Amino acid sequence: MALVMALICTSVSVFAQSGKPKSQSVVAPDDRSAIHVRYPLPEKLREFQTDRDYQYDHEAPPPENPVARFFNWLYRRLMDFLTSEAYQNIWQYVLLAAIAGFVIYLLMKAEVLGFLFPKKAQSTGLDYENLAENIHEIDFNAAIEEAISQRNLRLAVRLLYLQTLKHLTDSGLIAYKPDKTNRQYVYELANTQFQPDFERLTQQFDFIWYGNFPIDASRFDEVRQQFQAFNQAVSQPNTVNRAGGPVQPNFAKT
Repeated sequence: MALVMALICTSVSVFAQSGKPKSQSVVAPDDRSAIHVRYPLPEKLREFQTDRDYQYDHEAPPPENPVARFFNWLYRRLMDFLTSEAYQNIWQYVLLAAIAGFVIYLLMKAEVLGFLFPKKAQSTGLDYENLAENIHEIDFNAAIEEAISQRNLRLAVRLLYLQTLKHLTDSGLIAYKPDKTNRQYVYELANTQFQPDFERLTQQFDFIWYGNFPIDASRFDEVRQQFQAFNQAVSQPNTVNRAGGPVQPNFAKT
């Protein structure tokens, strides 16, 4: 019995070993063999050359629809621009244009470019908001107080400036005319010591009125005091007139 069992185990072991797959070795091809180049037949080559599906260098025919032709033209122009050298530096040009525009804006606000970009209000002298320009008929004190009560401080500054023109006219320092510009009145004071102070007041007025610069109550009080001090100096009895004579010293600057 023991002998039979030994024979059975031996048979099973031999059968199991015979069932294992044998590894196969892969032989690489000999790369030293000559390479044979195959060329297409001339007929096939000509067939590919004449096939429109492979002619990538030819543009598609323009569409017959006018709208489609326009968009096709616009697309080509856009692609030409995006692939050009100018597009590489486009942000530099945008930055320079923005800076130039900002500088021009500031110069126009400051009335430096007034001779290039004249304003309608400036060309008609003191014709602002269609108010009466006969400075001798305006009750300035009442008009100024009314503008202040309505919190229209820009209009109040304008009335202060007109009131100053009235004082200069009454003192014989300028010849007031509604169609004159503020710069003309500055030139008329060239032979007096009032010109520097009046020019500064004129610049403040231009900034506030023409430039639309905001003005609060504190700033308005400062401007009003400067106008009042100037008007008081102009109204002195020994003020110089346009024909010559003694000159009142400049008022103290605030």
